[in-house]
Amino acid sequence: MADRYTVIRQALSEPELNAKLFASEFGLEAKKHRVLTNGRASRYPYPEALRSRRHNLYLNSGFTDNMIDFETSPVVGSKNAVRQLKMLEQIMVGQLHEDERLWPLSLAPAPVYNHDLDYLMTANTKTWDRANHDYLGKKYGITQELLGDVHVNFSLNKELLKSLYGQFYRDEYDSLVDFQNHLYFKMAQCFVLYQWLFTYLYGASPVSEDMHIPEHLELPVRSLRCSDYGDDNLPNEQVGYNSLEEHFAKLQQFLDDGTYYSIKEFFGPVRCRRHNQDVGDLQGMLTKGINYLEFRSFDLDPLSRTGVSDDTINFLELLMINTLIKPLPDNLPEELAAARKLNNEVALQKPKEQTPEMHEAAIKIITELQDLVDEFNAPREYRLALKFVQRRVDDPALTISGQLADQIENGNLLSFGLKLANDRFTANMNMTHPLQAISNKYSDDTQRLIKAAIELGVNVSFNDDGVTLTVGDHDETYEAQGDFEFPDGPRKYILDTFPEAIKFQEQQ
Repeated sequence: MADRYTVIRQALSEPELNAKLFASEFGLEAKKHRVLTNGRASRYPYPEALRSRRHNLYLNSGFTDNMIDFETSPVVGSKNAVRQLKMLEQIMVGQLHEDERLWPLSLAPAPVYNHDLDYLMTANTKTWDRANHDYLGKKYGITQELLGDVHVNFSLNKELLKSLYGQFYRDEYDSLVDFQNHLYFKMAQCFVLYQWLFTYLYGASPVSEDMHIPEHLELPVRSLRCSDYGDDNLPNEQVGYNSLEEHFAKLQQFLDDGTYYSIKEFFGPVRCRRHNQDVGDLQGMLTKGINYLEFRSFDLDPLSRTGVSDDTINFLELLMINTLIKPLPDNLPEELAAARKLNNEVALQKPKEQTPEMHEAAIKIITELQDLVDEFNAPREYRLALKFVQRRVDDPALTISGQLADQIENGNLLSFGLKLANDRFTANMNMTHPLQAISNKYSDDTQRLIKAAIELGVNVSFNDDGVTLTVGDHDETYEAQGDFEFPDGPRKYILDTFPEAIKFQEQQ
């Protein structure tokens, strides 16, 4: 195996494969509360103009109507993914009332939010999702279901996967699908091994007055959400990552015996996924092939406008690429068990704490990734991401939770969160283009078209020369610098072009 990895490293240094090495695709999901300017939960209905929640790929509500789900389509590179998230947030902010804001932290604003918990338990008008909503609320409680977060969806370049299989793994795996399944699961295992480092670097939920935590635990900590007290399955309903076969067998068992209401109830740090695949059809996914991973253990980063930064995603990508040229530990089950325990310990540390063992282990992986960056001539943004990580490893006060600790007043982050929320609301409302994040490439008219399409639940695909809108089998392509007439507004223009989209617009 060592010889194989040596040959793979050599191949990845060649121009053809090297160009594909840093061409991973990312899709981002972010969940944020709608709050009032006093920190109370917003009781305004879900925005009337965004009436296609059952079909909209980009904008939706979560467990409650005031919890906004943002979801980008998969694109190459972290910068493009974050840019889409900025675009979606501008659209949503434009639909908020004057006294509404998007809360920038994973944990709801304590203590004022506590007065709204009874209301929030039933504040869900998605009738088609009512059974799932009621089940989760009863089983896990409202405070867990209200946790905001970011999910990062990741996939390798498809041609890179094919080349790796064809050149190096045909003798080990019967098919590309089989190789793909095992490689993506290896990446999932790698993330679990280093989840503690991501919690250390990006944990950002240090305080809460409404979560069920033991009295001996002294707040603030690094991340309540990333601890065993946060977004997790019950202790006797865990699914491990010891092997692909064991992982999927346990998931199937929990679905079959009713332990999980649906596969969406699995709250592990990584989910294996396939695009456009019924999430409950586990065997179908394995047969057709896992083609992306959903990383779930990221708190909202309040220091980043969208809740996640390019640097965070680039660091994650480096760790995943490293699995292509490095085996996992021989004693993997023991290491995975120790990693889970360590992650909980790191999550419940004081925000500015760090043990010598943590520092040593973090430096070791940073050194590995630095070697990777140098060997394969990674673009500049990856080098900068590593430097950013290095600084935070050397000084815990620079981590997100370390910086938040300095902002805590009266045991909570209410003032800090509201100031950020107000500033970002104002910044979005003062933007001079319909979709500021893409204004360097698209004309204002094309931006208006894209904005209307997203609001109406029409699929939007960005390409080098423009944008393609799609509903079912019907698609239309428009130039990036297009000049359009909208006599009745861009929404009417979209609906006239795509009458198929009219059925999406259910009434609230």
